[in-house]
Amino acid sequence: MIRKRRAALVAVLPIAALVLSGCSAGQVAQTATQERDRTGGTTRIGDITVRAAALAHPPDGVHDPGDPVELTMVIVNGGRVDDELVAVTGAPFTGATIGAGGGGPGLSLPSDAKVFVGSDPEGPTVTLTGLAERRTAAHSVELTLTFARAGETTVRAITAPAPGLQPRAPAFDFHRETGEEDLL
Repeated sequence: MIRKRRAALVAVLPIAALVLSGCSAGQVAQTATQERDRTGGTTRIGDITVRAAALAHPPDGVHDPGDPVELTMVIVNGGRVDDELVAVTGAPFTGATIGAGGGGPGLSLPSDAKVFVGSDPEGPTVTLTGLAERRTAAHSVELTLTFARAGETTVRAITAPAPGLQPRAPAFDFHRETGEEDLL
């Protein structure tokens, strides 16, 4: 009788191990292939990586047609050769101005370096021009970035959240009777 129980236990243990290994702890887990949360769009082409691509938050919550819109991002050139951002295009904009902080018509990207675009008033900027339609803070756009050496890549630029705390509307008193003055 004891031998039969041992034989059954020996047969069940490998099956139990297989069932429990289905939990996928480690590098084959479902979460191992998920990327962490990031702010802004990300793309890569060759040795160039673009991170945190975002449109400036609208001053009054709305970008009206014709408004210039600042693009912020970090461009990392992980290669051994310098490159240059030469153009930014995408609907609903008709153009872009690349301000390289005193450089030429493009934005210089030194090898093995990060370039922060739009985060420093003295640094490089990209301003999207010719906005064709009204945009609110809830919108994002796909932009094509053209690099002299690496080529073209597309990135989705989200609209950045409002800087700092925003004022709240007056509180609504759910306990007051209809017709009472709002004392809040």
